[in-house]
Amino acid sequence: MEHVLVTGGAGFIGSQLVENLLRTPCQVTVIDDLSSGQKRFVPKTAKFYKLDVRSPKLKALVKRLKPDYVCHLAAQLSVPRSIAEAAADASINIVGSLNVLEAVKNLSLKKFLFVSSAAVYGQAEIIPTPERASLKPGSPYALSKVTVEQYLSYYGAAYSLPYVVVRPANIYGPRQSATGEGGVVAVFCKKLLNQETLLIEGSGQQTRDFTYVTDLVQGLAAALWGGNGIYNLAAGKEVAIRELVLTLGEVMSQVPRVAYAPERLQDIKRSCLDTKRAASELGWKSNVPLLDGLRQTLRWQKSN
Repeated sequence: MEHVLVTGGAGFIGSQLVENLLRTPCQVTVIDDLSSGQKRFVPKTAKFYKLDVRSPKLKALVKRLKPDYVCHLAAQLSVPRSIAEAAADASINIVGSLNVLEAVKNLSLKKFLFVSSAAVYGQAEIIPTPERASLKPGSPYALSKVTVEQYLSYYGAAYSLPYVVVRPANIYGPRQSATGEGGVVAVFCKKLLNQETLLIEGSGQQTRDFTYVTDLVQGLAAALWGGNGIYNLAAGKEVAIRELVLTLGEVMSQVPRVAYAPERLQDIKRSCLDTKRAASELGWKSNVPLLDGLRQTLRWQKSN
């Protein structure tokens, strides 16, 4: 039976990837420091170790586990926090990733999957944006993702490490945190359920490519088992933040109260990914419409 190690496997996306992998079936081990993930999200059939990916103990643990595959999702995810605390962001996202790569470089891994981000494209000139587009990281968070992608290229060449990189768009769905710097969908859902005013930063005309978490997880699994190189994983649809608010209002059968604030520093104006490569090479596409995904997300938020 194949053994897959998932860093960040107690998180919003990681825990749902673990559930997907366990249906394969395969043996799954999760490493997570629970700084943002929750132990209750980890299936009981997966082994769990509470550990920071920067820990000096990581290398010995990975050597003992001898995984066949590694899915690296552990990360600091907040763009504003990366701007306010660039060194902390780099410590987790770059140094932590290097610690994982050092731990696996001499293993006979079948695949190393790295979850990057659509943020690497910055203010993209081509919409929808293909994988070959220029990388223009506009935040320390995006820069950290680009840096790890480049380190992966080095480790692939120097240690014959087979790897695949996925660049997801804005992911939303059950288990996403609405506290701190949760995704905009999670934040808006929580505020709507509490009958609070939704705060839009900027004009609300800025666009995002909202992708439901189960669609992403299926793409991650497809990339792990059969991918090579770099793949965009997204719905491939450009949705303005104001349009998102109207759709949420439709789901809730109410007109949301909205207030506006100055736009965030380095905020991306338009984001929409070209997913033709994932479709042709992985046989993957996003299937959950935004309206359905928002209904399921709100249902989960109500019960949690």
